[in-house]
Formats: sequence, C-alpha cells, structure tokens
Amino acid sequence: MADTLKIAYFVVMKEGASYLGGLLLTDTSGIPLDFRYTEPITPTKLQGVLYGKALEPHLKEEVIQKTLLKELKNPPDVLILPASELAGGWSGEAKCAVLSVQKTQDPPLARAGEVFRVSPREVLIQVAEGSAPLRAIFASSVDLPTQDQAVQKLVEAGYQMDLTEPLERVSSALQALVRTD
Repeated sequence: MADTLKIAYFVVMKEGASYLGGLLLTDTSGIPLDFRYTEPITPTKLQGVLYGKALEPHLKEEVIQKTLLKELKNPPDVLILPASELAGGWSGEAKCAVLSVQKTQDPPLARAGEVFRVSPREVLIQVAEGSAPLRAIFASSVDLPTQDQAVQKLVEAGYQMDLTEPLERVSSALQALVRTD
C-alpha cells in the first residue's frame, strides 16, 4: 500500500575537512517520519594516508550511512541518494532498493504511471500527465526484480509528492546544522 511506503533520502556533505551525513525518512506525501544526522566527522591525517582514495567512500558508506540506517526505528522501502553518490560506484549495504532520482527534460511518456527501461540500471518514470518523466538510476547491486518493485512504489508516491525535493531538504538541514550565524 502507498500509505505504508517509507522513502529514505541520504545526503553527505563535506564542510572543510569534515563530513556530515543526514537521513530523512518520509511517507508518500513527503511528510518527515524520522530524521537522523551525524556530528561532523574529521578524519585524521594518518587515516587520510592509510585509506588514500578509499577514505571518502568508506566514511560515506561504511561509517555514516550504515550508522544512520541502523538508527532508524522503521527501515525504508527505498533509499534515494544524490546522483553523484551513485556515479562514484556506490557499494554500500542497504536492505532496500538504492537509487538516485532526477528530473529530466525528456518528452513525456504516453501516460502517468508508465515506465520505460533505458538500460539495465536506468528507467524513466512518468509520475504526472504532461510533465517530463523522472530518471531513476539504481545502484549496481540492485537486481531487476527489486528495481521493478521499487519503481512501482515510486510511481505510487510520485502521484502525491515531488520525489526529488526531500534531498534538498536534507542538504538544507545539514547546512543549517553547520552554520555558525
């Protein structure tokens, strides 16, 4: 059912030498059900040397994301990340479909609810009549049956909410936490 669907939005931002993560869990109307965040995490110089280029993905996926997902009282049905996180080869663990959702300039599909598979990891989803479809790109670890289930959940939620907007809210909340003014 659409009313029991829980969508999590995960963002990590870098502020100076520190990393700060936030996870917003919403219902299908975009109403917050839970919000978790980390205090700024500043790796040491030695960690930077020892981890090298693996430090940032390790912090984002293993330290921040895993911690925030464990803190949620209710697990999400879908985990949405910024597209830049998936482009980097996201390899974190989640017990749900992990993907990015982006607005497009593509022409509308024939009807609301229609889905068009672009590639094994990418689909276009028409959530509203006459508007441009959304692009959903799944993490490489998400199999096709799980993708199909997630797409149907996103179609249901897309009738009631802007599926991309909560990522902006998480980013704004994190920025508000680090502002000193």
